Parts: sequence; structure tokens; C-alpha cells
Amino acid sequence: MTPTKGSVRQRDDILFEAELCKVTPRPVFIIGLHRSGTTFLYQAITNAFSVVSLTVYHVLNYDRVLLQHHEGTAAAAGAELDALFRSWHMATRRIDDITFSPAMLEEYGWVLRRWAGAFHTKGKTAPLLAEICRKLHYLTPSADAVLLKNPWDTGHAEDLLNCFPDARFVFLQRDPVAIVNSQLRTARYIGETKDPYVHMLLRGIPLGRAWRRLQQAVRKAAGQSWHGRIALAYILRDVTRELGRLEVSWNAVPPRQRAALDYSGLVHDPDGALGKVARALGLAPRRDPVRVEPDPREPTLLPEVAAAEARFRRRLRERGVAQRPLDEIRTP
Repeated sequence: MTPTKGSVRQRDDILFEAELCKVTPRPVFIIGLHRSGTTFLYQAITNAFSVVSLTVYHVLNYDRVLLQHHEGTAAAAGAELDALFRSWHMATRRIDDITFSPAMLEEYGWVLRRWAGAFHTKGKTAPLLAEICRKLHYLTPSADAVLLKNPWDTGHAEDLLNCFPDARFVFLQRDPVAIVNSQLRTARYIGETKDPYVHMLLRGIPLGRAWRRLQQAVRKAAGQSWHGRIALAYILRDVTRELGRLEVSWNAVPPRQRAALDYSGLVHDPDGALGKVARALGLAPRRDPVRVEPDPREPTLLPEVAAAEARFRRRLRERGVAQRPLDEIRTP
């Protein structure tokens, strides 16, 4: 279904508005940059604690998940989505090797952009984010919390707190050069490949599809080398800005409502990292925890990233960004 104004309320929420109003959401937000390891953290927390998380099934069926739940058609909708994945002859999501399934975790930014016009939380998207939380709690009332992640909200912790004053946060840091390297690999992949999963997520988001086509056109016209240079220049600026915003978000959250992790520590000692989260935020363990085995990947730096590394690290030092762990930063 292509989103249209009012279609959410006509097809789903208006039918269950009274029930949703009774739900009190208890969100936990993962805060971190794109390609900083938030997907692995999302999986690890989801499988270890009593939380409910947003899946690709929820994203693609957002306007009718409650209706499908009450009609008993959710399993059939999930099977239809699974069949679509199999038709692509792709076992995993290529950008991160996550296995395709209707239960694959996804970012709430896709729902915000499709139904409210922006990937991040702000005035016009905040009511929709609250609705997402209520829907997930309604579908899984036994969960102690809703766990969500959306790298587009890296700098929006204050906005999230305005929506949910009691929200809890897990911040994730990673070596900035590793983030740049991973983002450039992703940009290259999107510029070179017509990925059906990305195309599906961008359905109903004309500007997103136009941006993807622009990347592919630039690569075709200028060649891989120039496309890589243009993409790297943008990524270096964006990562610098987002790292600063990550620290601003950290300072915006009361200490009792936040925990900070480092990606390297997470993949080398996931049990220790999850224990830190549990102690800091008071998350209850699942009755049937499933351990997600880390698959740390430290690929060789792309040549253009290696050439820019010293200059990039110098820029970060000059700006005082990403120079120490978040939990060593004193909140003003």
C-alpha cells in the first residue's frame, strides 16, 4: 500500500483508538550513528531482555498491524513477506549480512518518514513515535519496555525526552574512522547495486528514491573513483557533525536514565556489556534469553579512507569531538 494522508487512521488506529489510549509506553532508545554497531546492539538487547522491538513486518504493515492482529491474519502477512524475501534469492540484507525474515529488526525512522514526512523526531513526527510505542506495547503487553533505534535521531535525545520524560537510553560509540569506512562501503553498494530491500523501504518516499537514483547516476557519469571521493567528502563532514550531536544528546539525558557502551567492548564481551545495561537501566531478563553471537568485522580501510584518516582525526581533535568515552564526559 502506498501511504496517503489519513490512510493510517482509516485502516487501523481509528478502530482501536480507545484501546491505544490506555497504553502507557515505556521506551528504551538506542542512540548511535549509522554503521556504529547499533544493529548488533539492537539484536542483543532484544534477545536478552523483556522488551518488544520494531520489525520489518511492523514497518511495512504499519497502517494495519492492529487490524491483522485482531483478525488473526498477521502470520499470513508475515509468510507473504517471507516469500517476497525468498523470491529475491538473497539470504541476507547485503549491507550488514542480517538474515532476512519478517522478524528482522528495523529502524522507526522508516515509519516516521513514510507516514509523517521526516526520519527524525520533531514536532510533527513525535505523535507518531508515541503511537509506534503504544502499538508495540499493545501487541506485546507482557514486555517490560519497547526497544527502538533510529540513527537519524542521534542528535535528538532532548526531543525524545520531551515525548517520553522517563525514557531510558543506551548510547553506543565506535571508532570514528571505522564508522566512516563502513558508511563509505554502504554508499558504494547503494551506488552500484539495485537492492530490492532498499527499494522496498523507500516505497512511498519519493525523495529517498530520487537520492538513490542520483547516487547511481553520479557513479555512472563520473565513475567509481569520483563517486567515492564525493561520497567520502560528505561522509567525513556528516560523521564529524553527528559525533558532536551524539555528545550533546548524552548531556541532555539525566544520568540515571542512560548507559554508554563502546562497540569494541560490546563485540568482545557482549555479556559484560549487556550486564552494564541491565544494571544501569533496570531491564528485566527474558524468560527465554537467546545469546546473539558477535561477528566482529574489522575490514581493511578503503584506500581513500586510509589516505584521509590522519586529517580526519586531526579535525576531530581540533573540535574536541570523540576524544573520550561518553561516560567520562561531565554533564554541564
